[in-house]
Amino acid sequence: MTTLNETGSNLVIKRANADYVGILQELYVVAARWRVARGINLWSEHTFTKEYIENFMQEKEVFVALAGQTGIGCFSIQWNDKPIWQELDNEESGYLHRLVVSRTYSGMRMGHKLLEWAEQYVRREGKRFFRLDCMTENTGLNQYYKEAGFVFQKTVVGEGWSANLYEKQLML
Repeated sequence: MTTLNETGSNLVIKRANADYVGILQELYVVAARWRVARGINLWSEHTFTKEYIENFMQEKEVFVALAGQTGIGCFSIQWNDKPIWQELDNEESGYLHRLVVSRTYSGMRMGHKLLEWAEQYVRREGKRFFRLDCMTENTGLNQYYKEAGFVFQKTVVGEGWSANLYEKQLML
Protein backbone atom coordinates (compact mmCIF):
# COMPACT_ATOMS: atom_id res chain seq x y z
CA MET A 1 0.00 0.00 0.00
CA THR A 2 1.23 3.46 -0.84
CA THR A 3 1.34 5.83 2.09
CA LEU A 4 0.88 9.55 1.84
CA ASN A 5 2.88 12.08 3.71
CA GLU A 6 1.13 14.70 5.83
CA THR A 7 0.71 17.07 2.89
CA GLY A 8 -0.74 14.39 0.62
CA SER A 9 2.00 15.09 -1.93
CA ASN A 10 1.73 11.61 -3.43
CA LEU A 11 -1.94 12.22 -4.16
CA VAL A 12 -2.98 12.35 -7.82
CA ILE A 13 -6.52 13.35 -8.81
CA LYS A 14 -7.68 12.75 -12.35
CA ARG A 15 -10.74 12.12 -14.47
CA ALA A 16 -11.80 8.51 -14.11
CA ASN A 17 -12.03 6.29 -17.16
CA ALA A 18 -12.78 2.60 -17.79
CA ASP A 19 -9.46 1.62 -16.18
CA TYR A 20 -10.78 2.81 -12.80
CA VAL A 21 -14.18 1.07 -12.69
CA GLY A 22 -12.91 -1.53 -10.19
CA ILE A 23 -11.34 1.08 -7.92
CA LEU A 24 -14.46 3.25 -7.97
CA GLN A 25 -16.69 0.27 -7.33
CA GLU A 26 -14.61 -0.80 -4.33
CA LEU A 27 -14.53 2.72 -2.88
CA TYR A 28 -18.31 3.10 -3.14
CA VAL A 29 -19.17 -0.39 -1.88
CA VAL A 30 -16.91 -0.07 1.17
CA ALA A 31 -18.28 3.42 1.89
CA ALA A 32 -21.86 2.15 1.63
CA ARG A 33 -21.13 -0.71 4.05
CA TRP A 34 -19.41 1.65 6.49
CA ARG A 35 -22.35 4.05 6.43
CA VAL A 36 -24.96 1.35 6.91
CA ALA A 37 -22.97 -0.05 9.85
CA ARG A 38 -23.28 3.38 11.46
CA GLY A 39 -26.99 3.75 10.79
CA ILE A 40 -26.61 6.07 7.80
CA ASN A 41 -28.85 4.47 5.20
CA LEU A 42 -27.92 6.63 2.25
CA TRP A 43 -26.46 4.10 -0.19
CA SER A 44 -26.88 0.39 -0.72
CA GLU A 45 -23.71 -1.48 -1.59
CA HIS A 46 -25.72 -3.38 -4.21
CA THR A 47 -26.24 -0.16 -6.18
CA PHE A 48 -22.60 0.05 -7.18
CA THR A 49 -22.43 -2.58 -9.90
CA LYS A 50 -19.93 -2.41 -12.72
CA GLU A 51 -22.74 -1.22 -15.02
CA TYR A 52 -23.77 1.49 -12.55
CA ILE A 53 -20.19 2.82 -12.33
CA GLU A 54 -19.79 2.76 -16.12
CA ASN A 55 -23.06 4.70 -16.60
CA PHE A 56 -22.12 7.07 -13.78
CA MET A 57 -18.86 7.91 -15.58
CA GLN A 58 -20.72 8.53 -18.85
CA GLU A 59 -23.31 10.82 -17.24
CA LYS A 60 -21.08 12.79 -14.83
CA GLU A 61 -17.52 14.01 -14.60
CA VAL A 62 -16.12 11.45 -12.18
CA PHE A 63 -12.72 11.92 -10.58
CA VAL A 64 -10.55 9.44 -8.75
CA ALA A 65 -7.83 10.22 -6.21
CA LEU A 66 -4.89 7.85 -6.24
CA ALA A 67 -1.69 7.15 -4.41
CA GLY A 68 0.13 4.99 -6.93
CA GLN A 69 -2.53 2.47 -7.97
CA THR A 70 -4.39 2.68 -4.65
CA GLY A 71 -7.76 4.38 -4.66
CA ILE A 72 -7.89 7.07 -1.96
CA GLY A 73 -11.23 8.61 -2.87
CA CYS A 74 -13.55 9.79 -5.59
CA PHE A 75 -16.32 12.25 -6.39
CA SER A 76 -18.29 13.65 -9.28
CA ILE A 77 -18.87 17.14 -10.58
CA GLN A 78 -21.90 18.18 -12.58
CA TRP A 79 -22.89 21.51 -14.06
CA ASN A 80 -26.56 21.50 -13.12
CA ASP A 81 -28.67 19.91 -10.42
CA LYS A 82 -32.29 20.93 -10.94
CA PRO A 83 -33.76 17.91 -9.08
CA ILE A 84 -32.03 18.91 -5.82
CA TRP A 85 -31.39 22.66 -6.15
CA GLN A 86 -34.72 23.33 -7.88
CA GLU A 87 -35.25 27.07 -8.47
CA LEU A 88 -31.73 27.83 -7.17
CA ASP A 89 -30.08 25.72 -9.89
CA ASN A 90 -28.06 27.93 -12.22
CA GLU A 91 -25.34 27.93 -14.84
CA GLU A 92 -22.94 29.77 -12.53
CA SER A 93 -22.46 26.72 -10.30
CA GLY A 94 -20.62 23.44 -10.14
CA TYR A 95 -22.16 20.67 -8.03
CA LEU A 96 -20.20 18.02 -6.14
CA HIS A 97 -21.75 14.59 -5.57
CA ARG A 98 -20.83 11.20 -4.17
CA LEU A 99 -17.65 12.21 -2.36
CA VAL A 100 -15.92 9.19 -0.84
CA VAL A 101 -12.63 8.82 1.00
CA SER A 102 -11.17 5.42 1.84
CA ARG A 103 -11.38 4.70 5.57
CA THR A 104 -7.71 3.70 5.35
CA TYR A 105 -6.93 7.40 5.00
CA SER A 106 -9.31 8.62 7.67
CA GLY A 107 -7.89 11.43 9.77
CA MET A 108 -5.48 12.59 7.06
CA ARG A 109 -7.78 15.37 5.81
CA MET A 110 -8.17 13.64 2.46
CA GLY A 111 -11.81 14.76 2.23
CA HIS A 112 -10.68 18.37 2.59
CA LYS A 113 -7.98 17.86 -0.04
CA LEU A 114 -10.55 16.45 -2.47
CA LEU A 115 -12.96 19.31 -1.73
CA GLU A 116 -10.19 21.85 -2.30
CA TRP A 117 -9.20 20.25 -5.59
CA ALA A 118 -12.84 20.12 -6.74
CA GLU A 119 -13.34 23.76 -5.74
CA GLN A 120 -10.33 24.81 -7.82
CA TYR A 121 -11.65 22.78 -10.75
CA VAL A 122 -15.07 24.46 -10.57
CA ARG A 123 -13.36 27.87 -10.33
CA ARG A 124 -11.16 27.11 -13.38
CA GLU A 125 -14.37 26.31 -15.28
CA GLY A 126 -15.45 29.92 -14.61
CA LYS A 127 -18.21 29.15 -12.11
CA ARG A 128 -19.12 31.52 -9.27
CA PHE A 129 -20.47 28.92 -6.84
CA PHE A 130 -19.32 25.50 -5.62
CA ARG A 131 -22.29 23.55 -4.30
CA LEU A 132 -23.15 20.27 -2.62
CA ASP A 133 -25.93 18.68 -0.65
CA CYS A 134 -26.18 16.14 2.13
CA MET A 135 -28.93 14.32 3.92
CA THR A 136 -30.43 16.41 6.69
CA GLU A 137 -30.18 13.65 9.30
CA ASN A 138 -26.44 13.13 8.74
CA THR A 139 -25.38 15.61 11.40
CA GLY A 140 -21.70 14.66 11.23
CA LEU A 141 -21.45 15.30 7.51
CA ASN A 142 -23.43 18.53 7.77
CA GLN A 143 -20.95 19.75 10.38
CA TYR A 144 -18.02 18.60 8.23
CA TYR A 145 -19.19 20.71 5.29
CA LYS A 146 -19.75 23.75 7.50
CA GLU A 147 -16.23 23.38 8.89
CA ALA A 148 -14.95 23.14 5.31
CA GLY A 149 -16.37 26.61 4.67
CA PHE A 150 -19.67 25.79 3.01
CA VAL A 151 -22.64 28.00 3.87
CA PHE A 152 -26.08 26.50 4.44
CA GLN A 153 -28.62 27.70 1.86
CA LYS A 154 -31.81 25.78 2.57
CA THR A 155 -33.38 22.36 3.14
CA VAL A 156 -35.21 20.60 0.33
CA VAL A 157 -37.67 17.79 0.91
CA GLY A 158 -38.41 14.94 -1.48
CA GLU A 159 -40.40 11.75 -1.22
CA GLY A 160 -38.89 9.99 1.79
CA TRP A 161 -35.81 12.21 2.09
CA SER A 162 -34.59 15.70 2.91
CA ALA A 163 -31.28 17.34 2.08
CA ASN A 164 -29.43 20.42 3.21
CA LEU A 165 -27.94 22.55 0.45
CA TYR A 166 -24.54 24.19 0.91
CA GLU A 167 -22.41 26.46 -1.25
CA LYS A 168 -19.21 28.44 -1.37
CA GLN A 169 -18.99 31.64 -3.36
CA LEU A 170 -15.88 31.53 -5.51
CA MET A 171 -13.64 34.45 -6.25
CA LEU A 172 -12.78 34.42 -9.94
